Amino acid sequence: MMRDVRLNHSIRQLGLAAAGFVAVLLLLDSGGLASWANRLEMGPLRLVAVPAVDALQRVLKPLGVEAARTRALEGLALLGWSDDAALVAKETKTGSSGAPATGGCATGATPASLGAVAHPTTGATSGARTPGAAGADAPLVSNVPRMTELTPLPPVEAGRPRVVALAGDSMMAVGLSATLMRQTATNKNLRMVKVFRSGTGLARPEVFNWQEEYPAMLGAERPDVVIVAIGANDGQGFVVDGKVLAYGSEGWRKVYQERLAAYLAMVGAGGARVIWVGLPPMRVPTYDEKIAEINRIAYTVVSQAPGATWWNPVSFVGDDAGRFREFVTLGNGKTMRIRSADGIHLSDEGAGLLTGVLVKWLDPPVEKPSLPVAAAGAPPVEPQATVRPKRRARRAAKG
Repeated sequence: MMRDVRLNHSIRQLGLAAAGFVAVLLLLDSGGLASWANRLEMGPLRLVAVPAVDALQRVLKPLGVEAARTRALEGLALLGWSDDAALVAKETKTGSSGAPATGGCATGATPASLGAVAHPTTGATSGARTPGAAGADAPLVSNVPRMTELTPLPPVEAGRPRVVALAGDSMMAVGLSATLMRQTATNKNLRMVKVFRSGTGLARPEVFNWQEEYPAMLGAERPDVVIVAIGANDGQGFVVDGKVLAYGSEGWRKVYQERLAAYLAMVGAGGARVIWVGLPPMRVPTYDEKIAEINRIAYTVVSQAPGATWWNPVSFVGDDAGRFREFVTLGNGKTMRIRSADGIHLSDEGAGLLTGVLVKWLDPPVEKPSLPVAAAGAPPVEPQATVRPKRRARRAAKG
């Protein structure tokens, strides 16, 4: 027997339920909403979103909901339920009591000693502009070389693994870091340290300040090598001294170059060798143009800094003309995806084209000692290890 199915809830009740759901989301993640608003490019949407979110946070802060959420996330990070290195570093550094633990950055320096200055818009200490850093004032190069080589490293010292810091934004977090850590998981000569954070960059220190966060994330580690992949989020304007600097303007280039130079000086402090992995070609042409400009600034700065090398990935993942390609055909005829579906990040397979070279460079084979060279006219020297016992006995019998 058929029965009528009737909706027992009115449109008003459904609307109230949806509003309640949204309210709970705002309570639990007002910090995430604020982060989203502050990352927006300068424009009408940001002008409306930032004040609205700030007002919401002022109302919610006395309730302590966001603080409780942060503590819960930090606890989950310690249990291994997060790949956010910043959360783990924060909890490790402060401990359960909230008091700062001992330990410093790569050189034992504090953020203030790394060239921190007053932030141009908020007055907060940020270290975002350090004109004296190497390459900060260098004229921009017109072209970036497609082929760059890695200067060989000495073999790893016995009993002391080479500490490698993996730094940057999602360009390091997606593909590169996971592949590197998998390939070196059983290598006792290399130890990887995660100091990357997705959704960050160098253009907007008021959103995420690497000059302060990097030393905290690094903790007591002293990396021998730092591999950097950063800049995918930096193709946007920002405010300096109350003035909006549009992306690509002369003023924007100057400030961004200073910030990039300051970051490079920080990660290379203490003599760490820095490999700056350039950004790969992107699928969307307008975005690819922005990335090309960021690569040009990065190469200008890195090429001026001693102990740093700018390494171009285009020969591994680009086509013959250096443009974006999503798939490659292998020698066996199979097709392999080398870029993520977003047209921005590397797939694990694409990252493997780079990391295979990097791992061999980080842990070069120990060269075997060469055999002694005989003097002119003398019979060749035969290694003792290859002389058989019977031949030795015959030689002894002949006297």
